[in-house]
Amino acid sequence: MYEELVLFGKSFNGYDFFNTIGEIGIVFWYLFHLKEYKSISTFSKLAETRIAKNHSNFFTRWIFVLIEEIIIYIFLFSVSAPIAQIISRIFLGTESDNYFYTIFVFPIFIIILSIIFVVYPLQFLDLATPPMIFALIFYKIACFCCGCCFGVESEKFGIYNPSNERSEVPVQLIEAGCALIMFIIILIVRRKKNRKQGILFPMFSMMYCASRFVSEFWRDDFPTVFGPLKGYHIQCIIGFVEALILLFVVLKWGDRITEFFTARKQRILERKSADSSEENNSEE
Repeated sequence: MYEELVLFGKSFNGYDFFNTIGEIGIVFWYLFHLKEYKSISTFSKLAETRIAKNHSNFFTRWIFVLIEEIIIYIFLFSVSAPIAQIISRIFLGTESDNYFYTIFVFPIFIIILSIIFVVYPLQFLDLATPPMIFALIFYKIACFCCGCCFGVESEKFGIYNPSNERSEVPVQLIEAGCALIMFIIILIVRRKKNRKQGILFPMFSMMYCASRFVSEFWRDDFPTVFGPLKGYHIQCIIGFVEALILLFVVLKWGDRITEFFTARKQRILERKSADSSEENNSEE
């Protein structure tokens, strides 16, 4: 494969290089969408009102939005991954790769964090879905460079993998291509003004689980556990069902969920405004 890349006369580890591109893409996505995140968040608005003296400092006003995003991002990806691994080992007898926890526990943690930070959960899922897919594209390319997540042996359709000393189906590139198609579809749906809030994540989950279910038959990195099925096949089935349930919830009760958080946000802001008025009157 391409474990070492040479760019501008310098040598880079291919796996680390493409993984870093995916992670940088996530960071830049949130940086470019700070305004969108600010519109669905309550906690950062309360913090900036408390410290930034009624929004007088532009830098301070936006730094709280960025800090909140970073806290949520770190919490999601540092806490949810181990929990997904535990669930996978207990119920499936196999480990879950670092990406599958987004399918199993990501929506649950979004709901928990939405309650804590009073963030609109469905809108947050919509905001978080595109960068997740963007990163997946480069994660799969990184796997191709490393030679991990390898495909079945094939002389006719394979590419030589020095790690295994054989020609294998480049399933990593196939999965990267599927991720690219998913990314384009999600961006198109995201631009539609009449779409249901919160629909992007279950759409992505269903597409990912379906494509991964098929590609697992071309992979050769894990043994079968039930007939021709591997542990990941079972995870794909569970993830697809979970996505269907989430899609049903979004379509059936999405508006009510948004109304609930809108009312809660309004009550919090009104209470904060009343407390500020009392503080000003006491100071006078």
